[in-house]
Amino acid sequence: METIIRYEPHAHTSPVSRCARMTAAQMVHEVRQAGYDAVVTTDHFDPEFFAGAESGAAYKARLHDFFSGYRAAAEAGQKEGLLVLPALEMRNIFGMEDYLIYGVTEDDLKEMGCLAYLPLKTSLALVHQAGGLLFQAHPFRGYLNCMPADCMDGVEVVNANPRHDSHNDRVLRFGREHGLLFVAGSDVHQFGDAGTAGLLAPRAEDIRQFCGILRAGKQRCFVREDGRDRFVEAL
Repeated sequence: METIIRYEPHAHTSPVSRCARMTAAQMVHEVRQAGYDAVVTTDHFDPEFFAGAESGAAYKARLHDFFSGYRAAAEAGQKEGLLVLPALEMRNIFGMEDYLIYGVTEDDLKEMGCLAYLPLKTSLALVHQAGGLLFQAHPFRGYLNCMPADCMDGVEVVNANPRHDSHNDRVLRFGREHGLLFVAGSDVHQFGDAGTAGLLAPRAEDIRQFCGILRAGKQRCFVREDGRDRFVEAL
């Protein structure tokens, strides 16, 4: 029988994500205290982070730096009793849009090259070759463009960041219209962010198994309101 656990699939660490205000250990503690069993680190994988290190040995060294947030979170997770999995929130040079990429590893990314400098459809193909999935994060925030459905596997149907209106109702309609996969997250950046959205899904042993759970549609997306989980179907 599968064990269903509570995931936070969208969380950032400082200093890897420049907009984050918590260290990896602080983020893990906050997520655990908010009642989750697992967190996926999705630090910002963007052109600014890789500037001057877009290819070759410099890119691989910078990629190692990128995963320092995950490694610190995983170490803290062992102490806190929280499962920690690695992923990324990618933005490329062609726009301001963000993409949550699950199911690829540091070794996969070494082979792909720096996704922050590649067209979206090229990145999507490379992610698929590695067995991963690509979701557009908060696609209807006012300063962003929702990309065509054939450029993604799914959408972040609930983004509960309190400092942005992500127009989740519009995302839900778009996702249903195009038959896309869904994820939901709190978009954790600072103290007080954790605990507002997430997934209920079977426990995964690693990020590839987590990706398989998403692909199979075994996740249930929720937003936390008035102390209760409201599932996306009821929004």
